[in-house]
Amino acid sequence: MKKMLLFLIFITNISFSQNKNFTIEDKLIFWKLVYEDSTNISELKNNPRLEFITDSTGYIKKTNFNDKKVRQLIAEFKVQSKKGKYRVSVCNIKFFTEPIGINSGMFSTQTISEYTIEESLIKKNGTIRESYLGYNLTEALNPHFTELFTIKKRIKSDW
Repeated sequence: MKKMLLFLIFITNISFSQNKNFTIEDKLIFWKLVYEDSTNISELKNNPRLEFITDSTGYIKKTNFNDKKVRQLIAEFKVQSKKGKYRVSVCNIKFFTEPIGINSGMFSTQTISEYTIEESLIKKNGTIRESYLGYNLTEALNPHFTELFTIKKRIKSDW
């Protein structure tokens, strides 16, 4: 019985923890990760989900990563490189909700609602809300961001 109780406490603590790659700086939530890869970061420009503005900054195009648990989002990113590694920082993450149509007889309007990650995750005391009803947004987004900025080796083709 003691083992079962300890197991339940351990599982509860894991489900309510935030992902360590998400931090707060100047009241903004950032996702940061350092990749140990010596490939030139210009290879990231081949990713169709990324729109580069300069050689190291740009936007994540509107996507939900084909994940029904994640709303469509856009974000800004910055890539910095050093010898043998590169660091990615993602900020200004904005989510989009489904359009709501309002019809009141004579006229109808449709609203497109968007909100920032800060509006949904920062508590009044300035920390990140770990979980909302068992759903942890930082844990849901982390694997998608990690995969998005992983440089894939391109296979050369004769085409």
